Amino acid sequence: MGVSSCSFKDDTLNFQVEFIPVESIEFPEYMQAGETYELKVYYKKPNDCYYFDGFYTEKGESSEVLAVQTLVIQNAKCESLEDEEPEFGLYEFTCPNIIIGTFNNVYLFEVYKGDDGEGNMIFETVEVPIGQE
Repeated sequence: MGVSSCSFKDDTLNFQVEFIPVESIEFPEYMQAGETYELKVYYKKPNDCYYFDGFYTEKGESSEVLAVQTLVIQNAKCESLEDEEPEFGLYEFTCPNIIIGTFNNVYLFEVYKGDDGEGNMIFETVEVPIGQE
């Protein structure tokens, strides 16, 4: 008769979702309703425990909140990426069919730029004109 035992060591990585500030976005000069555009969104990860996880958006009728979403490894040794150049992701955006003459013929992007000293989110408003064909 033998005795055996096993140990289940929890090697599971714990992640947390976190938004990081947008450094800049390459917008077109104007957009056409119904057309799709690839927006180049630049961001800087604070350290190598941050992994790009796409974009967070909240769409309105003529506006949209846009933030870079990351997954952050918890309780890990991380190396700073402060001196690294910004990375970019491509955000595919389809301009809604807004009736020309409403909403001042612009689409508003509320771009996440970080938090203030009290933890409140800061957004930059970018207006992109909607052109007529």
